[in-house]
Amino acid sequence: MDNTNIVLAANIQKYRKKCGLTQEELAKKLGVTFQAVSKWENAKTAPDILFLPTMADLFGCYIDELFSREIKTEIHYDHCPEFPWADDTIIRGVVCEGRKILQTSTLVDKFTFEIIGDAKNVQSECNIEVGGNVSGGCKSGGDINIEGSVSGGCMSNRNTVIAGHLSGGANAGYSITVGGNLSGGCNTGTEISCGGNLSGDVNCGGTVKVAGDVEAEKIKGNVVCNSLKCEKIEGDVTINKEN
Repeated sequence: MDNTNIVLAANIQKYRKKCGLTQEELAKKLGVTFQAVSKWENAKTAPDILFLPTMADLFGCYIDELFSREIKTEIHYDHCPEFPWADDTIIRGVVCEGRKILQTSTLVDKFTFEIIGDAKNVQSECNIEVGGNVSGGCKSGGDINIEGSVSGGCMSNRNTVIAGHLSGGANAGYSITVGGNLSGGCNTGTEISCGGNLSGDVNCGGTVKVAGDVEAEKIKGNVVCNSLKCEKIEGDVTINKEN
């Protein structure tokens, strides 16, 4: 018996059952008797070649898949008009379900967009990790963790951790931690920790801890720092006595 016919018979049965069709229902859709379908699936006969395109459409597969052949499709990465953004220089990390770009908070606990080395502007609904510097800002639906410095600011729905300096300000749903200087102001729901100097207005739901100096026009939140220059403060101030 021809091996190709055996493979085709097995796949017709597999795809028919996958689609929830009986032999009678498939026969009706193809305009043949159910006995004909039974013979196809038992490899006693093979369907006429003219039935293959219709069968593939019914099963939602390629004709080659009916013969268990590998499907090779060429993807033109430079022709994707479906994306809802301009052809710019921003590096985006997306997760798709089929052709639908997912933008839900559930992505945060499942995916991390990791870049090894330096990057320009980076955006993702997932957590973001960069092993170098970011030169054009960073925006994440989850956490941000940068091993280098960031210019252009940061926005995250959860926590932001920058090992180096951060310029351009920062907004985070929870905490902001910067190893070096933080300039451009910041807004966070819990606390701010800065290993260098902080400059710019501050809106913090908890405590602002700065190893160096703070210079701002307005600060909302408790402040612990080396020295402070500010016109308006809504919160308690503690000056590091050891400095």
